Order: sequence, then structure tokens, then C-alpha cells
Amino acid sequence: MTSLRYTAATLLLLCYPVTALTGEADVVYVTDELRLGLYASEDTSGRALKTLVSGARLEILERSLMSIRVRTEDGDQGWVKTAFVVDREPARRRVARIESELTETAAALAAKTSEVDELSDRIANLDADLASAKQGIEDLPELRTENATLRAALSEGGLRVPWPWLVVAVLIALVIGMAAGYRWLDRRVRRQFGGLKIY
Repeated sequence: MTSLRYTAATLLLLCYPVTALTGEADVVYVTDELRLGLYASEDTSGRALKTLVSGARLEILERSLMSIRVRTEDGDQGWVKTAFVVDREPARRRVARIESELTETAAALAAKTSEVDELSDRIANLDADLASAKQGIEDLPELRTENATLRAALSEGGLRVPWPWLVVAVLIALVIGMAAGYRWLDRRVRRQFGGLKIY
């Protein structure tokens, strides 16, 4: 008896929909796919010349009570039943157009976002340059004062060279002068004595 209860409970669980346990309902949608025949005669009898799908755009050429004569975007002409056409653009066609516009808008937004990022980088660089220029402007009075002091010192005492530099410059001039004089004397003596070195 106990095993029969367990078997019955197991079967009940297996047969019970999973969605009922989770609280979610199965969802389906009604299709808006409609196929409409394009006929040669006004009474839309016989074999269809062409099958039109939902959202096909038709130009009205002639109207009757139950049907209308139309021209398709491809240039085909024929009769369709009035009950299956509407004056307003169908949802399927509107959705396709809106999705296309949405894709174009997303691409334009991505391009603008990239452009904004580039402009932000340029603004950051210009801010850095501006900060550097401001620092230079702040340092300008100090530089002017220092420049005026140096000009005053230059006009008062002429060009002042530190004495160690002056001593080094004199020594270098003496060494160069002695070397040049020795070489000049050596050439002159050799020329006078036929190229012989006598000292």
C-alpha cells in the first residue's frame, strides 16, 4: 500500500507541469505572417499569379465591392481581396523600419561617443597646457626682476668674469701661443737649412 502511494505521488509530480512549480507560465505569440494571393480575375478565383506576404506595399489601380486591382513594387498587377489589405502600414513593416533606424542611431551614437572621448582627451591636454602657461605667467614677475638686476649689474661694471675662469683662459692662451710659435720657428729653421733639424 505504501509503495502504491509513492508511485502515485511520483506519477503526479511527473505529470504536473514544471511551470506550475516555478510559478512561470508558458508564453506564445500570434504570428502576423499572412500570405495573400494575387489573382488575374476580379473574383479572385483560379490559381494565384503570385503570393504576397504581410507588409507588401501595393498601389491601388481599381476598386470593386470585394476586391481591388493593385500593382506590386515589382510591377506585377492583379486582384486581391479587400478584407486582407489595410490603409495603415502593418506592424511587421513598421518594426523592421524602426529596427533599421535603431541600428543606424546606435552606430551614430557610437561614433559620437568616440568623438566625445577624443574631444575629452584634447580638453585634458589643453587644460595641462593652460596650467603650464599660468605657471609661466606667475613666474614672469620674478623673471623680470631677475632680468632687471642682471642688466643693472652688467651696465654698472661691464662684463664680469670670475677670476678662476680668467686665469684658466690666460693659461690656455699661453700654451696655444707657445705651441704655435714653436711650430712656426721649426718650419722656418728647416726651410733655411734644407729640412734639417739643428737643435
